[in-house]
Amino acid sequence: MNICFLLESTELSGGVRVVFDQAYLLMQRGHKVTIRARLGNHHWYHHTININYFDNLAQPFSTDTVPDVVIATFWTTAQAALQLHCPQVFHFCQGYEGDFPEYASLREQIEQAYRLPIPKLTVGDWLTTRLQQIYGNSSFTVQTIGQLVDTALFTPHSFAYKQLLRKLFRRPAKILLIGLFESSVKGIPDALNAISLLRRKDVRLYVTRISNRALSDKEKEITPIDCYLSKLSPQAMARLYRAHDFLIAPSHAAEGFGLPFAEALASGVACVATAIPSHLSFDETHDYAAFVPPSDPTAIAHAMRTLLNSPDQQMYLRKRGPQLMQKLFAANAAAERLEQICLKSFDQ
Repeated sequence: MNICFLLESTELSGGVRVVFDQAYLLMQRGHKVTIRARLGNHHWYHHTININYFDNLAQPFSTDTVPDVVIATFWTTAQAALQLHCPQVFHFCQGYEGDFPEYASLREQIEQAYRLPIPKLTVGDWLTTRLQQIYGNSSFTVQTIGQLVDTALFTPHSFAYKQLLRKLFRRPAKILLIGLFESSVKGIPDALNAISLLRRKDVRLYVTRISNRALSDKEKEITPIDCYLSKLSPQAMARLYRAHDFLIAPSHAAEGFGLPFAEALASGVACVATAIPSHLSFDETHDYAAFVPPSDPTAIAHAMRTLLNSPDQQMYLRKRGPQLMQKLFAANAAAERLEQICLKSFDQ
């Protein structure tokens, strides 16, 4: 097949990286894959992929390059996908933008884009259910293809080595917190307030923040940030996970997947995570992280302190996470499902 993904921007983000990973894996499976984007810089990505930049995503293809399949990857690219008049069109959804408070003023436009008669592909059953609740199945189908986690890149460090160093040098526990402070769905202020509560109780913590924006004055006011980093490559992120003891994943229910949480689990990092559908989707036992209610800094602080005082639980989580992520994602099943759905669409 000849497949084209449409992206608004190629700037580094978890959602863009998932699209790149899908494209790369489909290329590895023998398909011709290109990405058409309006703007950005893709050189942070660690594999070779084919990207073309166009001001107008709906610019017609030349006769000999018309794709068999076009995949919109954001609500703003759905109309362009239809206008290209390719044999098959899909809308890949990693989170429903209509549920985000930041997009409240654009909700009508988002709903118009989603009501277009384009089959939807989602990263999880919770998202499939959400779209079906809102739009039904009258004008398009909704199918789950699942998510991708690079379990070859995100792998554990030596557990015993990390623990021995921390005890020998009596260093503070290193906590990783990833996401835009300004994004309501990420819940970063909840985690920062929890860290502030712990520090007021003399719990020693070293906090590393990752965000694609500069550290704001509002964020600084909550609690000191020991290390603030931005726009790290996937390889740098893999090293960073292995250098930390814990990750807090404080997202709210509208979170589409929560890629940092999955990558941290694959890297053997003990996690405190909110009990939201995407975080709970990995296994019915829910024993792979310390789960807390969303929007509750006190609960996050309590879970974090309990975990800090339980070396056995830490060790269990550091082993359980990689085992579970390897089981779920090592085979890149989401790319195979996307391939099969595209192929099947030509038989209908």
